[in-house]
Amino acid sequence: MELEPRKLPRQARSRATFNAIVDACSQVLASRSYEELTTNGISERAGVSIGTLYEYFPNREAIVAALVAEACDRIVMRMERAIDEAADMPAFQGVEHLLAAGIDSLGAPENALEVLLRDAPFVMQLPAFRGTRETLTGLCQDISIRAADRLSLPEPAIDAWLISQMLFSAMLEIAFLKGTDAERLALRRQLAFLTFRMAMGRDPLPQEMGATGAAPAAG
Repeated sequence: MELEPRKLPRQARSRATFNAIVDACSQVLASRSYEELTTNGISERAGVSIGTLYEYFPNREAIVAALVAEACDRIVMRMERAIDEAADMPAFQGVEHLLAAGIDSLGAPENALEVLLRDAPFVMQLPAFRGTRETLTGLCQDISIRAADRLSLPEPAIDAWLISQMLFSAMLEIAFLKGTDAERLALRRQLAFLTFRMAMGRDPLPQEMGATGAAPAAG
């Protein structure tokens, strides 16, 4: 299976065509299953001829790979920005802010990750996707190092890695949940409490809550 573009754009016009094809792939996946995704359907949505599409991509999988690469770049940039934003927040509010940013970016319609991860297993093996997981794990490790004096982790490096893996899976589940916004919000809030407890060994104090509301009653 060829997963690389046939050529990469070097000029503004060709970049616009390349982007239109990748964006069209996302738009088609917003209303159709992966099985229904075809190069003809993508070219029609992009407003380019099928011949032009094949100048850039050998097949639909290569277009999907380019879409995933762009989606992963957006996710990493959003999480890096969220870390900077959370730095000035009370501790628990910062945790919930990071989770909200992760859930929102993973579930963003333009990234089409819900249908791709469900129906196109090769996506999980793409270098861009694997690299993004490694980058997010690294960001989690960086956070644990910066907050080391406040954390209660017996094995900081190992524990931070385990927490990052659990969080990634949980954020995906919440992002793709077929439920109401209120249900997703409740799950995100509870995930924030669980994350805080794992990292700190206790519930958040009132001054650590910020504007997020009160902690749930213990057990």
